[in-house]
Amino acid sequence: MKKISLGMNWMRRIRGAQSDPIPVDLPDDFILNLPRSPDSESGASAGFFPGGSAVYKKTIDVPEEWSGMTALLDIDGAYMNAETLLNGRSLGVHPYGYTPWMIDVTDSLIPGEPNDLEITTRCNQPNSRWYTGGGLYRDVNLWIGEPVHIQPWSVFVRTTDLSNGEASVCVSLAINNASDAPASGTLAITMSDTTASAPITIPPKVLYETSMSFQIKNPSLWSAESPNLSDLVVKAETNHGTDEHRCHFGVRHITIDAKNGMRVNGNPVKLRGGCVHHDNTLLGAAAYPRAEERKIQLLKSLGYNAIRCAHNPPSSALLDACDRVGMYVIDETFDCWTLGKNDLDYHLYFRDWWRRDTEAMVRRDRNHPSVFCWSIGNEVVELGGVSDGAEWARKQADCVRGLDPTRPVTAAFFAWIRSGRAKGSPSRASGSRPDLNFDIDRLLDDTGASAEEIHAFMSSRQDMSMMDGFVNGVDVFAEISEASASALDAVGYNYLYKRYASDAAKYPARVIIATETHAVNTYDYYHAMLDNPNVIGDFIWTAFDNLGEAGAGRVMRGVKDLKEGMLGPWPWLSCFQGDLDLDGNRRPQSYYRKIMWGLDDGIHLFVKPPEFTGTTDYGLGWQWDDVRQSWTWPDAAGKAVDIQAYADCDEVEFILNGRSLGKSPVEKLKAVFTAEYQPGILEAVAWRGGKPTARTSLKTAGVPAVIELTPDRPVINADGVDLCFIKIRIADSEGVTIPSDTIELTVDVRGGTLAGFGSGNPFTDENYGTGKRRVWNGFALAAVRAPSAAGTILVTVSGGGLMDAAISVDCVEV
Repeated sequence: MKKISLGMNWMRRIRGAQSDPIPVDLPDDFILNLPRSPDSESGASAGFFPGGSAVYKKTIDVPEEWSGMTALLDIDGAYMNAETLLNGRSLGVHPYGYTPWMIDVTDSLIPGEPNDLEITTRCNQPNSRWYTGGGLYRDVNLWIGEPVHIQPWSVFVRTTDLSNGEASVCVSLAINNASDAPASGTLAITMSDTTASAPITIPPKVLYETSMSFQIKNPSLWSAESPNLSDLVVKAETNHGTDEHRCHFGVRHITIDAKNGMRVNGNPVKLRGGCVHHDNTLLGAAAYPRAEERKIQLLKSLGYNAIRCAHNPPSSALLDACDRVGMYVIDETFDCWTLGKNDLDYHLYFRDWWRRDTEAMVRRDRNHPSVFCWSIGNEVVELGGVSDGAEWARKQADCVRGLDPTRPVTAAFFAWIRSGRAKGSPSRASGSRPDLNFDIDRLLDDTGASAEEIHAFMSSRQDMSMMDGFVNGVDVFAEISEASASALDAVGYNYLYKRYASDAAKYPARVIIATETHAVNTYDYYHAMLDNPNVIGDFIWTAFDNLGEAGAGRVMRGVKDLKEGMLGPWPWLSCFQGDLDLDGNRRPQSYYRKIMWGLDDGIHLFVKPPEFTGTTDYGLGWQWDDVRQSWTWPDAAGKAVDIQAYADCDEVEFILNGRSLGKSPVEKLKAVFTAEYQPGILEAVAWRGGKPTARTSLKTAGVPAVIELTPDRPVINADGVDLCFIKIRIADSEGVTIPSDTIELTVDVRGGTLAGFGSGNPFTDENYGTGKRRVWNGFALAAVRAPSAAGTILVTVSGGGLMDAAISVDCVEV
């Protein structure tokens, strides 16, 4: 079938808004540019964005020659409770906002006339624990084919064996004869310059399933390290015409067991993973292919080789990027089952829709070589047995295996699960809040508690997020999770690293995936994985900052901060947990982690803001120390400042303005030092075995002098959807970054469209869609959308009393 994009020329109306419909092109997140408010229904969970409903309308010109052909409407994602009408005829409702929706519209199209397509999306709050966005935020396409056609999601390519330089590959598919007459002809499949064919005869109104096997000598194998892709062409030539299906696939063979861990094409692999939500920060939930690709490229540059899609199926564009760039993927269905986490979330639809949504994810995604594992849920309370959890786990796992027997099925457990209740047997919970005997009111009084008491209290709260499932010395977690875990091929452990070794002894065949781990003690998590072959990977929460779950990764200075709860108060915008900030700039932990992974032999230098010298940075485990890559502190001359350096060495020497301040030992890749601040140049030298091995420095910035613009690519495609990301930096006359959070900039775009403008600031009352943004740590980011015709985009940035900066981006025909 031929795939035709319906991405351009829509009209969108936000229900309840006092405005006329406006033209939009997809992908479109109608929530992003709405005003944020401290009174929003979902609060910090959604980043203080509102909910809403939007109606999208489009006219499709359907040629007369489409008469008698099959048409399928393919909506890759519409958030949520999407309702579709074509020419006034209802095509149904799709509750889940993350799974693709394929609709047969053959009988609803009117050939030879303009056709009216209308899709209504509803993002009613509260429906999620994070920012979801809303609208037609992914691709919408139309598949057109002969009455006898290859079903798009039916084609399944899998490598069944790899040995002696030869790959065994099986291709299965289904051909639908939607006509009233028999079909006869030939089926031909071409891969790697090899074609196999067979005669076919299909009765009318029959879905014909078949398969072919191939032997490929000396194949170019796919792995995250060498992402070699191959082309597959399937052609059905019958008396009803010719239908063709094309796709990419990767020849690769993955084995996973508790003894040998994960092996890809026979080579051992430990997963250096990160969890990622679906949004693209300054673009909201809009799944632009280039934005998805940039996200994966940035993560790979940091040393990541795997991501976990948290906690829903991703866009097709993201998986395409993972295939091309090389990234292993855990593809996940749900964040809840029958028991909800929000009043209006998916638990309302789970019983009726879980099978359809699971099948849609697996059928769409199973040809992506990047996907190595399916997950059926995240931190689902039912996994302890309540609400028939073990039965639901088995049903879903069996459903997935029936569609794809080649990949393991997992689910992410955490300590806070509970069992069902029966007569004479009360419900049991594997997590409980210990009686810490703290007088909270006295602790909240700044003068009523000692530093030792406050430290003990704050530390105890962080430790609670790292529980191990034991209650009063009894391993309740093991007892109540075993039935659900036995339904899986690999068991996801969220924050349960203390169990790795003991569970290897208790369950010698159990494969563990560390599906979420904390930032604050990432060293311990990572080395626990390395020490246990049954643990195949470590997935940090999170790899890339995301909108919503706002403030969960913030540093807490004391009890008053903790009283706000897990999430932060207004105006927190993002979770602030990622190795990359909202703009894709590296945060301090990304430097640390790359050293920890053995991928960086350098040294990196950071400074705590002087007003917090000598204080402890508390949090709930997702925080990193509040340190900055800056030696510009105008009001701190003569004051003590805390310094950190990350390196794999014995000790670090600190040098200020050419004078050695002394050396500090390195513990778990970190050296700490306190020095008196003076402007100039601060240096750090890594020493190993008595010899210097690496050096870095920070220089005090002068006054703002220039706006610097750096495009990620100077040439983009003139396809109406490609993007150029432009990094904006404020620097002094010597090129040193000005670490300002107050300079407001404006972006003007000619010849293209400003798709998004933002900064990495996780704590701001600013709104998107205004064309204005204050820099954060001296940086901002603009995303410019290409036109549909070749030309040049001119981007001008102004503000801060500085000279305007401008660059041009060339757009070329695809």
